[in-house]
Amino acid sequence: MKLLPTLKSHGGLVALTATRCRIAYTLIEVLAAASVVAVGMAAAVTLSSTLMIQEELAWRVAVVRNYQENMARLWQLGIGTGPLAADVKALMPDPSSNDILAACFTVNPSINSIGTTNPSDLGIMERAIVSATVNISLDGDHRIKTAGSASTFYIYRPALPATLRPPRP
Repeated sequence: MKLLPTLKSHGGLVALTATRCRIAYTLIEVLAAASVVAVGMAAAVTLSSTLMIQEELAWRVAVVRNYQENMARLWQLGIGTGPLAADVKALMPDPSSNDILAACFTVNPSINSIGTTNPSDLGIMERAIVSATVNISLDGDHRIKTAGSASTFYIYRPALPATLRPPRP
């Protein structure tokens, strides 16, 4: 063990004393540091797995919303004139035959015409409802589906183009 001289002041007098120099950590200090590192690592792993789950669910919601908006835009362009917009569904990819879409939906999305309305004297507008439900299951093979909250919104289009459209051949 090495002794190092130090100067201590006692009421104006300086005394030379010897102190010991520590060259290693004690076992308690090592265990305390290791436990702090372990708690930090556990928190980081928990946080990263939670963020991955949130990212997966946000991606599914984005896919479902995009699918619904595409269905709505096709209907607003004049495709699908009947009460069930079968023409729109025929143009959209089928979720049952697409693995990525199958992972996102619990049931196939639907678009249904629900009549006409006259909002604020803007003229007669056709009205439809687009609905879909996101799969929030975390099952890896997507066979078990858990329905999240339903995403439903109303869409409108002017009734005039439907009257000007020629009949189907």
